[in-house]
Amino acid sequence: MKLLTFRIIHREEVHFGTVIGNYAVPFAALQDLNGTEWPFLSAMDSYLRSLPDSERAARELYQSGLEQFSRIGPESVYRFEHIQILPPVAKPASLLDFGLSPRHLLNSGQTLLSREFRWPLKPLLRLLLARAYRRERYQAAFRYYKGNHQEISGDGDTLAWPPYTSFLDIEPELGIVIGHTGIDSSRSKPLIAGYLIFNDVSARDVQYDDFRSLCGPGISKDFHRSNGLGPFLVTPDEVGDPLSLAVTVRIGSRWIWEGSTSEYTAHPQEVIDYIGSVFTLPPGTVVGMGTIPYCCGLDRNQWIRPGDRVSITFDKLGTLTQHVPSEPSGLLPSRWGIREELIPFYQQHDSTTDTGRDET
Repeated sequence: MKLLTFRIIHREEVHFGTVIGNYAVPFAALQDLNGTEWPFLSAMDSYLRSLPDSERAARELYQSGLEQFSRIGPESVYRFEHIQILPPVAKPASLLDFGLSPRHLLNSGQTLLSREFRWPLKPLLRLLLARAYRRERYQAAFRYYKGNHQEISGDGDTLAWPPYTSFLDIEPELGIVIGHTGIDSSRSKPLIAGYLIFNDVSARDVQYDDFRSLCGPGISKDFHRSNGLGPFLVTPDEVGDPLSLAVTVRIGSRWIWEGSTSEYTAHPQEVIDYIGSVFTLPPGTVVGMGTIPYCCGLDRNQWIRPGDRVSITFDKLGTLTQHVPSEPSGLLPSRWGIREELIPFYQQHDSTTDTGRDET
């Protein structure tokens, strides 16, 4: 099943429902059709807290909707162009992000080295980076940081462009959503409720300073609307093998980037089991697996621009479309140099200032 939270355009009421064919159908309408009253199907939060009972009930209603679609009132069936899809998990209980895609770490590390270091450090660091890639390619490194779970954006939203960055970037990731924690004889066991697309928006030219600090990612990751989630929460049975999903990213009409979840070095269940051995995951936690290689600007040294439309498509998960602000204001000079296409948006610009290197 594909589950979604949405509102009808120009209306305030929020609905929780499922996708039947090319329509969004609220669970409230399906319950009316079947004469049931399950409070845990009123919103995504209660659905996640009530697994697995809520999934069984939702699946019964979904199947009934498929079989009796013509009996659902036309006022309760919505085409996607008539609705605004909201983030599936609007207020995650927590947000964790892993780096289980070593090829992305290699690609991005090479770009960072080219912009942050010069000879004689650069050759040595390239050697260390290649050695780390070979090691982590065959042995998963379960390292994660905690993201800002209060700054969520969704499908159709316009992202923020912080004034302290000239190199805003996207990071398409496979996102895991945690449901109710089942109890076995020894400890709490996390339950994967489903998957979604996670866009970990990043400020790249301040990221090096963030990561070398003892505190981990800060202003490079945790700014306004910096964690995109959507468009659906897709249940594991519909996804099948989560490590075989093709990924396509479209940046306006300029670039098409392609990748795959097959690059991950661990299965989502291994990731969740690992976290569960450290602490109990509350329902509604979102976990990112890591950036899909070749699908972000830092991997390719290609950078989004003001006004770009970003579409991230994962096989079986749908497409998360988000917009880059057309007029970022008050940009500050970047440690990586001035980007020529951003000159109108800087607070002050000295024509003698170096432009960003290696623009493509």
